[in-house]
Amino acid sequence: MKENITVIAGGSGGIGRSVVRKFLRKGDRVIVIDINKITDESIVEEHNYSFIKADITNPEDIMTAKKKIEKKYKKIDNLISMAGVNMKSEIGGMETITIEDIDKSIKLNLNSHIYLIKIFLGLLRKEEVVKNIVMISSINAISNYGLPAYSGAKAGLYGFMKAITGELGSQGIRINTISLGTVPHSTDVIDGNEYFESKRGKLPLKEFVKPTDVADAIYSLVYRMKAIVGQNIVLDMGQSL
Repeated sequence: MKENITVIAGGSGGIGRSVVRKFLRKGDRVIVIDINKITDESIVEEHNYSFIKADITNPEDIMTAKKKIEKKYKKIDNLISMAGVNMKSEIGGMETITIEDIDKSIKLNLNSHIYLIKIFLGLLRKEEVVKNIVMISSINAISNYGLPAYSGAKAGLYGFMKAITGELGSQGIRINTISLGTVPHSTDVIDGNEYFESKRGKLPLKEFVKPTDVADAIYSLVYRMKAIVGQNIVLDMGQSL
């Protein structure tokens, strides 16, 4: 049986761990690239799991990770790019965001995705089968939620995807984005929390997207929804309506 190799960049966070578990349970060999290790024993003890420490805003780190994977596996099948976080100074908008944080946000939330795809593209071309790239964006890119640098960077992922969809398609590679709404990492952080309770009250189903929902969506997009190419899937329980 053919072994699929899935690289998950930024996979050590709360949402990322759910994605890692999903692909491991389905039989993929999963390689996480992140600056932080996963400590969850249910993941690290899996035979098909491996970790490469790297700062994904640093092209040299990404290149080192790529060389390690190429040496051992020769190719990859799926690249899932999940990097993303807003800077604290931009919570107050343009009035408060610093120039330094603008640069940091663009580098993490946009540039790192472009670096990853540029550097790993050769490994995705290795076989004559359809490969997959999924980038995680945000509904901040399509609605007015503030966070100017973060929102601009996440919107930039759409333009980047559209620009390379045809080029990648000619090489047998599908690329799509998934835009997430608010995704609490557990129900414990919601109940009694004024911020989350106010947001939940405005949702059509009064429920947030869960990390496992994100994992299911990514897995389905990679392995089941094979006719979807160059599209942005909004996963937000109707939050952006």
